[in-house]
This record gives sequence, C-alpha cells and structure tokens, in this order.
Amino acid sequence: MLKLFTHHRSVSAHRVRIALNYKGVAFQSIFTGLDGTSDERKQYLEVNPQGLIPALWVENDLIISQSSAILEYLEERYPDRPLLHGDIALRARIRSFAQIAIADTHPLNNLRVLRYLRDEMDVPYDRRRAWFEHWIHAAFGPMESLLAEQPAGDFSFCFTARPSLADVCLVPQVSMAERYGVNLGPYPIIRRVYRACMALGAFQAAAPDTQGDSAAPAH
Repeated sequence: MLKLFTHHRSVSAHRVRIALNYKGVAFQSIFTGLDGTSDERKQYLEVNPQGLIPALWVENDLIISQSSAILEYLEERYPDRPLLHGDIALRARIRSFAQIAIADTHPLNNLRVLRYLRDEMDVPYDRRRAWFEHWIHAAFGPMESLLAEQPAGDFSFCFTARPSLADVCLVPQVSMAERYGVNLGPYPIIRRVYRACMALGAFQAAAPDTQGDSAAPAH
C-alpha cells in the first residue's frame, strides 16, 4: 500500500490526498509534524532530504517528493479516473490553471516563508498578513478571469463536467484562504466550483479538519 507523509495543514499534501481519493487509490497516512522533534525530524529527512511535506512512499527504492511530481505519477499509474482529460488544448488549459496554485501562489505563502519573514526579517504580523492576502488575490483574480472566459457549458467544475487537476489544485488554496478569513466575495465562480467539489466524498475526505492529526498541535 502507498504511504503518504502528510500534515492536515499542508496545502501540498491536501492536493495529493484529493487525487488519491478521487482515483480510489488506497493509501496509509503517516502524519508528520511540520517541524517535529529532533529525532522525528532526522527520521523524516531520511525519507525526504528536503524535509518538506508531502512525500509518497511507493516502495523502498521509490519515494516521491514534491506534490506536482506525485500528482503526475498518480495520473500515469492510475489512468482510469483521469485528472487530465479532453483534447490537448483543454489539458494545456488545465495544467496552466493548476500551475498558478502550485508554482505562483503556494510557494510564496508557504509556512516556511511566513516564518522566515517573522523570525529572520522581523516582519510584524500585519505586514505578514498583507503579504499573505496579496498573493492570494494575485492568484484568485486571474483564476476567476480564466474561468469566466470559458464557453458556457453544463459543468460545475473548473473546465469540465467532472473534476480535473485544476480543481484538485484550486480547492486547497480556497480552503486555506477560508481558514484565514480572506474575503472571497470577488470570486463567485471560484466559490461555486469550490462548493461543487466539496459536495464530493473524495474532496470531503481530504479536507484538513477530517485528518487524523487535525486536533494535534502543529509541532
């Protein structure tokens, strides 16, 4: 069975949990602290030398880090419920949309970045909060525009009538924004897509507050 090193507050792990659930792939969650004790940290660095979450243990000689690489692996290994569907142009649009979350937004609002601003640069809370919200809106504005440009169709999700990689990457960003009270009023299409996704069991089971470590301190 696959083993996912995860933490309920990790946006990257949230993406992977959704994909695993949607594809119906059985996996074991290995709950891993964002910092951890010294011994725990050393043990995890043996799994993922970068020390970031998530990592997917496939077998002893294959441990995949980086959520985008994990998502690509799952798409190739478990193609029956694809997250990249449609013609080549549609798949390109889905990938482009997903990268706004994966590459342009999440890295700037990652916990280690916010902690660096706090601990090494002495940035006060209100300025860190402004940083966080700026990059959320810098992503959601263009995402909303891209969704609004789609031709009218009978679908509830980002680009198609069923979830795609775009939805898998959007939902964790919206979940995080909601958790921190960001105003999502300007993004009605994003909110509609989020509601459609959260009506599905695969997304519900991946939500941060449903994870086994959600009641534990973020040590």
